[in-house]
Order: sequence, then structure tokens, then C-alpha cells
Amino acid sequence: MALNGNCKTLLGLYNLLWPLALPALWLAPRLREGFGQRILRGFPEGFMDIWIQAASGGEAYLARELVLNMPTGRALRILVTTNTRQGYEILERTAAELAELRPELSLVPAYCPFDQPSLMSRAMERTSPKVLVILETELWPGLLAAAREFDVPVLVANARMNPSSLAGYLCAGSLLRQLAPQRVLAISSEAALRFSILFGAERVERMHNIKFDRFPALPPTAPEGSPLRTILGDGTPWAVFASVRREEEPEVLQALKMIHEARPRTSLALFPRHMHRLDFWREALYEAGLSPVMRSGLTGPPPPGSTVVWDTFGELTGAYEFCKAAFVGGSLRPLGGQNFLEPLSHGIVPLSGPHWSNFSWIGREIVEQGLLREVQTPAELAEAMIKNLRRPPLREAVRAKVDAYVDSRRGGTKQVIKHIESYL
Repeated sequence: MALNGNCKTLLGLYNLLWPLALPALWLAPRLREGFGQRILRGFPEGFMDIWIQAASGGEAYLARELVLNMPTGRALRILVTTNTRQGYEILERTAAELAELRPELSLVPAYCPFDQPSLMSRAMERTSPKVLVILETELWPGLLAAAREFDVPVLVANARMNPSSLAGYLCAGSLLRQLAPQRVLAISSEAALRFSILFGAERVERMHNIKFDRFPALPPTAPEGSPLRTILGDGTPWAVFASVRREEEPEVLQALKMIHEARPRTSLALFPRHMHRLDFWREALYEAGLSPVMRSGLTGPPPPGSTVVWDTFGELTGAYEFCKAAFVGGSLRPLGGQNFLEPLSHGIVPLSGPHWSNFSWIGREIVEQGLLREVQTPAELAEAMIKNLRRPPLREAVRAKVDAYVDSRRGGTKQVIKHIESYL
């Protein structure tokens, strides 16, 4: 079906706005990374079987899962685009891994072009994919219009949409309905309903989240002699406060003081979500009488009862191996929450505030089955942490229960690949 005149006019106006925006976009450090490819300088050329758009690091891991699980015995050239440096680095590592493990698969990483319709049209013409796979929610009109222009079917997979996003998309509803994808695989009933409102129920079906397929069969463990094992593995009881956000700092600080007063020999490990908050925590903890120690200054275990502020990257997941209790932040205020599956993979029942909408795909049953405990106030948080420190649940029992929960929800990767194959 051809685009109607109104939609053509809207796309034309949208196309004209982009040259005005490009100078400002160049000034944004995050967008300057890969800027050439974003305007098609150095963007890959040549026929691609599949184009996957993976907006950032999280989606890049989903793309990795899909590519690594493609059926064997078939040569495929797969373009995977992303908008962030983290996503690009994940894709580069995946491409190198594929070169050794699956040489018949060629993953070509690239920064996604800006959504100017004329740019997207040239990118689509250069690569001529058989199918475009959009992960989660990247409904850009320029990209969708280019796919429509070149008769490339569009599959939106692992799709999610919250009410505010739906409201925004409905503002451009007539245009998006004209550019509707062939299929939407939604990860929840709520998301499926919202996509149905936007595109029609006949295009939408349910799927399990690919993230369940990425849940490790065995949790990663720190090797002998690793810094984490040296610092945390001396038998001192540790409580981890993970991914704490600025908005919830007062509540977490209160809970830290309560735990220290009740259990002065328990060590506290604080992982701020953003490193620019380190100075705040150093000062606030000192004023609270908790004498902070910076992780970067440790070469061995600190004295029992220490409060350690983690100022190094990449060690949070490993810290769960050694703690007795854990709180996962971004959840005491309406910020969406952070990943509480990581402590669960180590057999730790995590604590969370009531706000974890970013992980609602996991299901409320996780609370009902006792695999996540919600707390509302600093006092509740401190009380629950102290209870877990005194008598932590058996890791083996927790892990067995988590495995059963996750195993019943695996299979999303296969479902998406089956749809991709139907277009190939």
C-alpha cells in the first residue's frame, strides 16, 4: 500500500529538519562517537541478509544472543547497528567471537545512521537486507520508511512499550500506522495491547523475553588470586548496596547507618550507579561516622565493619558471590530499578524498592515466590538486610528455585529466529 499524501508531506518535513539539527548533534560527545557512520561516511556496504538495530548495550547483548543461536550450516552476513559506544564495543567482541566459533556467520557492526529519511534510504539501498529486525522499541519513521521503500519486511522483537511511550507514538499515529512493521513480538500482555492499539492486533503476538535465555546456567566465579576474592573472601560478612541512584541517596544513607549500628562488624559495599556521585558519598559517609574506604585504595581485605565505596568498574556482579545480603537500587524512587537477576544467579535473594518497572518483564511472581523482597522505607530496608545477614537463605536452594522460574520462561530467542528464517 502506497503512503498517502499527508504521510509523504510529514516525512518530507521531517527530512528537512535533520540538516538543521546535525551541528547540534555533533556537539554531543555521545553522538560524536561514530559520527561519520551516522551520516554514512564509512558505513558498511554490500548485501546483508539481516539488519538488526540494537539501540544500546542491553539490546546489543540481545542481538548477540540471536546471532550466536542462528541455525548452523547456513552462511549469513548480518549488519548490527547501535547508537552507543558500549553497544558498538559489545558488537565488535561478538564479531571476533563469531570469526572463531561460527565462521559461516559474518557480523558487521556499525553505528546506526541518523534517522533522516534520505540517509536511511541510502543505507537501506547500500545493504539491501532481506529483513530488518528492531529490538525492543526503536520506532523511527525514517528507518521504517526506508524499509517500506525497498520492500524490506520489519520484525520488532523483544518488544516493549510503556504508557508514556504509547502516548508519544499516538501523536504520530497516522504516520506510524502507514509504516507499520509486518510483525511485533511483545514480551508482555500489556506491551502487546499497546502495540495492538498502535498497529492492529493482527500484527502482534507474545513472546518470552530473550533476557531469560541469557540467564547463566552457572554464575560466574572469581578465580583464585583475583582482587575481588582477596578483598571480599576473608569470611567477613558483607552487605552490598548496588547501583544506588542519586534520588535515593538519603534513604540508603539512613539504612547504612542503621545496619552499622546494629551490626558494627558487618562490612558494607556501596556501588553508586554513577561515578560522579563518589565525592558526595565520601563526604556523606564521613559526616555519618561511617569512615568510608575507597575500593581503589584496597589491596587486601579492609577491617571488619568497613564501609567501602566502589570507585572501580566491572566488579559488582562478582561481589554478589561473597555477600550475605544485597539491595539493588534505582528502586526506592520511581526510577525503574536495576538488574536484580544478577544477585539471584548467585543464590542471593535481593531486596528492592517498589519501583522496578524496567524489569517488570520478569513478572510479579518473582515476589510471590519469595525470590525478591520489596521494601518501602529505610527502616524496612535495614531490617530486611539485617535479617538476611543473620540467617541468609541457602544459596543452593535459592538457585534451584530461580532456575525453575527462568527455565519455564526460556525460548524467546528461538521464537524470534523462527520468524527471521521465514523472511530469509
